[in-house]
Amino acid sequence: MITLKNKNASNVTRIQAIRDISIRKGDALLAEIPNLINEPALRMDVIQAIANYDAEILGKLLLSKYKDFNAAEKQQAILTLSSRPIYGWLLTQALKEQKVPKKDIPAYTARQLLRVVGSGFIEVWGPIEQEPSLAKAYSKYQKMITANALATANAKRGEVLFQVACGSCHKMYGKGGDIGPDLTGSNRGNLDYLLFNVLNPSGEIQDDYKLVVVTTRDGRTYSGNVVGENERQLTMRMVGQEAAIINKSDIQSREVQPTSLMPIGLFDPLDESEVLDLVKYMQTFKSK
Repeated sequence: MITLKNKNASNVTRIQAIRDISIRKGDALLAEIPNLINEPALRMDVIQAIANYDAEILGKLLLSKYKDFNAAEKQQAILTLSSRPIYGWLLTQALKEQKVPKKDIPAYTARQLLRVVGSGFIEVWGPIEQEPSLAKAYSKYQKMITANALATANAKRGEVLFQVACGSCHKMYGKGGDIGPDLTGSNRGNLDYLLFNVLNPSGEIQDDYKLVVVTTRDGRTYSGNVVGENERQLTMRMVGQEAAIINKSDIQSREVQPTSLMPIGLFDPLDESEVLDLVKYMQTFKSK
């Protein structure tokens, strides 16, 4: 408690205190969160720590400050708000009232919100797990993504879009996440290959990349893949977050889904120029 309030203590020390106390769900941090979230150096860790608590007042706090967060803080806030039913419902209402833009919710987060909120989320968001017509989607994007169209696309803008749409899970040229395969050496130059993997991510799926959903007895939901396991604990890697170590005694349910971690609809939030920019970047090859 003293460390949390001591602004003369190093940020490293205070951040470690936030992490240690939040794992134990300590009341000392719960009381201090409204103050600590105003300190920029601590904000990301405070937002992440809120996921360890089941307190409506903290969900409301995140949403009240959301518009003032930077892009990374907003992303972390969305992940926290999709981790528990009480937070997920608050986020769903904020989407309905347009206090949080729909474009701020990645497809993988929408999938988790469906699980933690239930059918009430569909009423606001619309269909989410509904499989699209692949033939129709292929036809649409094959007509859109032509050599002439790509010639005027902007790979620099595409790189920014990649980091938002794909970079949480995939690496290219050493940048990005480790949830999915590294795309640097993949057959990205082949449009049919690229479209198959984007439009039908569960078409060919390795066991390592199947979606695993774990719900703990205190109501928190984790979606990701299992990267380590022993008799006592499970280690999960999730999009946009550090690996989580979960005690098996705390697990209420564990499901392995027959679907890819990568959700369908990656291109859906993008307009035509953004799709072209993204594909232009994904088809670039840099010399070593």
